[in-house]
Amino acid sequence: MAVALLFRYKVLPLTSLRRSLAHRYRFACLPVFAGVLLLFCSVVKAGAEIKTALAVNANVPGYLVRIEKNNPQEVERALHKAEQYYLDNGMNPALPVIAFVLHGPEVEIFFRDNYARYKSIVDLAARLSALKVVDIKVCRTRLRFLEADTANLYPFVGSVPFGPAEIERLTSVEKYVYF
Repeated sequence: MAVALLFRYKVLPLTSLRRSLAHRYRFACLPVFAGVLLLFCSVVKAGAEIKTALAVNANVPGYLVRIEKNNPQEVERALHKAEQYYLDNGMNPALPVIAFVLHGPEVEIFFRDNYARYKSIVDLAARLSALKVVDIKVCRTRLRFLEADTANLYPFVGSVPFGPAEIERLTSVEKYVYF
């Protein structure tokens, strides 16, 4: 049984229609394929540029680390990321500073009494602070809650009256971007 369709004002059998369409539209998928290929290349290129994206943006006055889980492991990961950023960009002293504003239980990392427990984190933070890669500040409100004072902190750790207000100031007034 020959199925016929109206195609360009003439009736063609189905087999002829298939051949005609295949011949006519064999390259019709090229624009779609080219678009997918271009998108794939863009994603690969963007992935390669993620490492240098922080250094390329010269208009940024500084970066702010977002600590959400409030645990020592998260702080340590952020410090290692800051160190890698410093190394990847040629240990350039002109790089924007990376601010840490801690206002949760992770503040205890920087108490002198806890050095033995958090030695690796404190040593890394002290080294990066000495190189002016990071600027670490803790919330005095949290210190009062933990019944501690600024004398119990290391010399490279500063303090702010209220951590969330300092984060807001850095992002809105100073125009820091999240690291």
